[in-house]
Amino acid sequence: MNERTAKIALGTTVVVLGGLGLWKWRNAQRDQKASTIFTRLQQLLDDASGQLQWEKAFDVGYPRTLPKRSNQSLLVLKPQVALRYANKIHSAWGSWYQGGDDEAKVYGVFRSLTDKVQISQVSKAYQGTYGKHLIEVIKQRFSQDEIKMLLQIIKSKPNSSYG
Repeated sequence: MNERTAKIALGTTVVVLGGLGLWKWRNAQRDQKASTIFTRLQQLLDDASGQLQWEKAFDVGYPRTLPKRSNQSLLVLKPQVALRYANKIHSAWGSWYQGGDDEAKVYGVFRSLTDKVQISQVSKAYQGTYGKHLIEVIKQRFSQDEIKMLLQIIKSKPNSSYG
């Protein structure tokens, strides 16, 4: 290997490592901003009427915490339906070179769910299939504005549905 080739290889290595460092720093900044906005939005969404905090909708055990109604049963998704929604959300994640994430697809899934119990079920299916908690994946992949939009959708959902 001659001196010119060595300089080119060294330069390429420096550029690649610099790019990776910048990418990691950017992701850390994005995570910090997302965490801050989630905290602020949670405070705004929690009101005096005892509404469910948005983050609890992602709790995989949430349906067990609901009060029992004597003559009505809780309406829940079949496990295969919850899994289908979880798979649809997962298929929305894309690499930057593939055009990025399909946020509209994720919003569509959340809009089609009828209440926070179903959100919990989809979160449980996602965690069981992909080994990651859905809310953490959303915090990593969505920008502040995208998170705001998703939280508005979740806030509009009732805590549960009985039939």
